[in-house]
Amino acid sequence: MKIKPTIYLILIISVFNCSNRETKKQLSELNTELEKTKEELNTCSTELTEIKNTSENRFIKANNLLYDNKLIEAKAEFEGIVLNYRGTNDAKSASKEIKKIDNIIKKQEIEALRKLKNEREEFERKKTLGYKILKPTTRIEYGNLSLRFDKIWKGKRWSFDDYGYQYFLRDAERGNSHIMTRVSITSENNNPKLPPILVYKMDNGELKLLGVLGYKFRRWKDYGSYLGNTADYGNDFAHSKTIPFNCGLELSDDDLISGTIYVVLKKQGCFNRTKVNYGNPEIAYRQSLCNPKQILKVEDFESEYVLLKNL
Repeated sequence: MKIKPTIYLILIISVFNCSNRETKKQLSELNTELEKTKEELNTCSTELTEIKNTSENRFIKANNLLYDNKLIEAKAEFEGIVLNYRGTNDAKSASKEIKKIDNIIKKQEIEALRKLKNEREEFERKKTLGYKILKPTTRIEYGNLSLRFDKIWKGKRWSFDDYGYQYFLRDAERGNSHIMTRVSITSENNNPKLPPILVYKMDNGELKLLGVLGYKFRRWKDYGSYLGNTADYGNDFAHSKTIPFNCGLELSDDDLISGTIYVVLKKQGCFNRTKVNYGNPEIAYRQSLCNPKQILKVEDFESEYVLLKNL
């Protein structure tokens, strides 16, 4: 039997309408379920917030803040307990904790004021005394280095490179003198950069740079090691922890006679171990970028510079 096109169309529309109604019904049921789930989540969130805000939990939170030294935040938590749980034992305990925190804060404020006062007094003292406040030292430690200065003096003859039966001399020219030091340097590093030893002169109330001392080895094991034919592990930080040096700088007597001379060390490694292309010994320490300040102020000695001696 043939189905007429009109009847066929009616059947299709009927099926579609039934399917559409079923889909709408399912969507409605899903929306209802979703709203119900949202309400349950909101209820859980509210209950969780209430649990978090119980006096016991707020005490735990406040104590954790105290442990982290967050005094202001801890005080706010205790104040919340007092405000929301008036008349309870927790509120009374919180009030006691608030008083303790207030006492701590007051002590900290008093200590901060005392420290500020001391810093101001120290600043005024340094301002009054100026460079007179500086105290010389012959032992310095910084980084991986330890330096011991055995002698610092002015003279005409600088000796170094002693290899047993002979040593080398450098005599100052007429009208000049050397500023010299004997220093033993100990290093935890196998190839350290050595610090610059500087000479400053007091001129019109300022320390002005005159120059940088050069490094020379104090001694060698023998003549062969001085020539480089054999190794001298006593002059190699890779084998010896401590090496002695004789350092020197030639300056005009005109600079050295008038005014006080300040021998200063800068805490910066800028003398490198180098193999020289000619002459002996074949190993030397050469200056690279030391960049010492041309004029030193008192505050420079608080960190980077150290006074070794006044001459």
